[in-house]
Amino acid sequence: MEYKIYVGTVVTIKKGFLEAAFKIMYCGMTNDCVFALSPFVTSGYQGLSPNIYYKIDSTVIQVFDQTFNVIKVTSECIVIGD
Repeated sequence: MEYKIYVGTVVTIKKGFLEAAFKIMYCGMTNDCVFALSPFVTSGYQGLSPNIYYKIDSTVIQVFDQTFNVIKVTSECIVIGD
């Protein structure tokens, strides 16, 4: 399945029926050759959202235990697939 994520929007990705949902946000491009994603990690009332930086020419990225194929990256959106 493909997910198109715009800058600043949160997308919920659910892999299986009984598995927990995975939330991710596209933070945009910090410069011409780097983009950033921010997964949301929560436990009870506590949570954090670290920025993870990737090279623009990456074809496969891994966010914690999830692996995604990078289809398209622009300064406004990213298209990833699982």
